[in-house]
Amino acid sequence: MSRGKHSTWADHVIIHIMDIQIPLTIKLSEDKQSKDAPWVAYTPELDIVSCGPTEEKAKKNLNEAIAIVLRGAAEDGNLRDILLEAGFEIKTKSLTPPKVSLNKFIFNLEPSLTRQIWPA
Repeated sequence: MSRGKHSTWADHVIIHIMDIQIPLTIKLSEDKQSKDAPWVAYTPELDIVSCGPTEEKAKKNLNEAIAIVLRGAAEDGNLRDILLEAGFEIKTKSLTPPKVSLNKFIFNLEPSLTRQIWPA
């Protein structure tokens, strides 16, 4: 867990939508200020987010949100366009997601900003 209100970790999963396997990254964060649904699940490949009271429920809700978005796009006739715009490579019977890199880094706050967090 990181210092502050969030803890974060990422996982790689394969989502089954409409008989197509789509490998996606799920980033989970815990928002300690949220009481009802502190776990936030996000997939950067499709820029979709959901939440839940537990890590598993947040991932399940994200899976449902992805299905809603992709099924809606399919019904509107623009699923292919949405996937291409998101950076997916479309091959015969397979999808290759865009490369996602999740890296931690240290950002140094200026003293004037840290004084707002830890007043003298």
